[in-house]
Amino acid sequence: MQKPAIPCNEPERLKALHSLRLLFTAAEARFDRITRLAQRVFGVEIALISLVAEDIQWFKSRQGLDVTQTERSISFCGHTILQDEFLVVSDTHEDPRFRDNPLVTDAPNIRFYAGAPLKSFDDQNIGTLCLIHPQPRTFTSQDKLLLRDLADLVEQEFQQNHLRDQLLRAERAEQRLASFIQGTNIGTWEWNVQTGETVFNERWANIVGYTLEELAPVSIETWMNLAHPDDLQHSGQALEAHFAGKSDFYDFVCRMKHKLGHWVWVHDRGKLISRNANGEPLMMTGTHADITKQIEAQQALSISEARLRGLFELSPLGIALNDFETGTFIDVNPALIAPTGYSEEEFRQLSYWEVTPEEYAEQEQIQLQKMEETGRYGPYEKEYIRKDGSRYPVLLNGMVVKDANGQKLIWSIIEDISDRKRLDRMKNEFISTVSHELRTPLTAIHGALKLMASGSLGSSDGPFNDMVTIAEKNSQRLLLLINDLLDMEQMLLGKLSINLQWQELKPLIEASIRENMPYARQYQVQLRCIDDIGDLEVMVDSTRLMQVMANLLSNAIKFSPAQGEVLVRVENQEHGIRIKVIDEGPGIPEEFKERIFQKFSQADSTDSRQKGGTGLGLAITRELVDKMGGQIGFSSSVNQGSCFYVDLPTRTSGRQEI
Repeated sequence: MQKPAIPCNEPERLKALHSLRLLFTAAEARFDRITRLAQRVFGVEIALISLVAEDIQWFKSRQGLDVTQTERSISFCGHTILQDEFLVVSDTHEDPRFRDNPLVTDAPNIRFYAGAPLKSFDDQNIGTLCLIHPQPRTFTSQDKLLLRDLADLVEQEFQQNHLRDQLLRAERAEQRLASFIQGTNIGTWEWNVQTGETVFNERWANIVGYTLEELAPVSIETWMNLAHPDDLQHSGQALEAHFAGKSDFYDFVCRMKHKLGHWVWVHDRGKLISRNANGEPLMMTGTHADITKQIEAQQALSISEARLRGLFELSPLGIALNDFETGTFIDVNPALIAPTGYSEEEFRQLSYWEVTPEEYAEQEQIQLQKMEETGRYGPYEKEYIRKDGSRYPVLLNGMVVKDANGQKLIWSIIEDISDRKRLDRMKNEFISTVSHELRTPLTAIHGALKLMASGSLGSSDGPFNDMVTIAEKNSQRLLLLINDLLDMEQMLLGKLSINLQWQELKPLIEASIRENMPYARQYQVQLRCIDDIGDLEVMVDSTRLMQVMANLLSNAIKFSPAQGEVLVRVENQEHGIRIKVIDEGPGIPEEFKERIFQKFSQADSTDSRQKGGTGLGLAITRELVDKMGGQIGFSSSVNQGSCFYVDLPTRTSGRQEI
């Protein structure tokens, strides 16, 4: 059987397929009518509209077939989408590509197949309209024309889907724009450059203290009469530059005369949206924003801003200044704009939710409340939406400040952490891959060395046997380190298996001491146990509890002095049992205690580094104890040893579980 190849344009093809939003949707009469017609016209047993996804072909419409999908690797349609022409197989038993295909040898026992590729709105082959029959047959040129006509009908329905989606997006965009304009309290204007006819919204008039009715009739002269005379020339120059294509937007800050007599600072932005038949500027739209408070704030902060501007522009981290009440971007630096795909002007016009995915709404409210209560927010990790719709991770920190007039602003530092995330993934994948790849050969090496060291393969000279023993011990150490890395990987993925059962505690404690006795002898340390637990049982995974004890005992042993003692004490508590592992080692430095259960944590003293290890043992131990419903803790003083303890709930042997 020949599997269908993957098209060279597969990413674009899948993007087009998913954009149709038809995969795994309910049956629709508009598609079923076409497949029923195809089934009857051609007299075949099965007629399908298939959509070829990543790993499957899924049937949007099907006649004569019960299943809704098959694997792509055995699909006929997977071959059809590789070409723009029909795929016709008159007799599958005569075609080496398909004669041993499961769809041929088993139900639906395909002998005849004819498929027409179906294209998306952007000319990508996303599926097929196909005919299937259990007997071989011929397919004439007239048949192909008819099947192509039916396939064109399917593609027209695809186009309708695309148009409906575009219309819905346009409606949503219009709603967002209306919400944005209303929420940000911005004046809007439309201007016919040739006639001077102008339309303002009510807010435009309110900025200068009027109602629209008071300004009627309005035209471009209305604005010119209110604008400061000294600003008109510069405004005209900005307009001409925009009309000539030298600037993407008309962007100008001017003064306008308020009804009460004072001057209001207005940020006037606009864009030419059409030209007449002669290529002359025709229609232009734009916004007016009252930025009087911002201007006054900038004037008050001008000295400080001049000092900080260089750092702001050159900072490798994104920095933004927002109005606290509206969220409007007042200032942004190049590092913030660079990964977004927007120009600075485009970015400033975005609403907050045009760069923040909606699923972060709840977390945003938490950060806003935190900012209102403490004056700061973050560190807070989320995603930003680029201009092309893709996302990238960012880490935000911010604080609230006030300008000279008491207006609240937000300074934010927005760090693009894409590289950090990528490196973390690479690190985790590297550790996981290396650990998995090393464990199998290392297990074999360790087993062989152990046999050699035991003398099972014959006696050897003293120096040779010593070297084998050293190699066996070090391979065991490497194997333990790799197992720690794999356990931590399973914990991070949430796949660590725990099998909780009531177990007698005393045999588990005794077994853990026996298993660690050779390790203690290696360090010339004595292991001793004191207990009064009787026949108490604990709800644990016995294997994982032994792993917990091994981690605690090995730590205690390797940090104990030669001829020292490690004591295991088991004590009854009010609500359960406490297992203590007590050593006579150097103790834990005060500055390290807060990090002792963190991954890859080790004290920085030379002695501890010489002991080796991944720094994962205690992190794994805490996770295992938590999953078994217990608690772990410790007490330690420098030069006075350490005591690690594990608390577990218990019951007397023979009692029924409650």
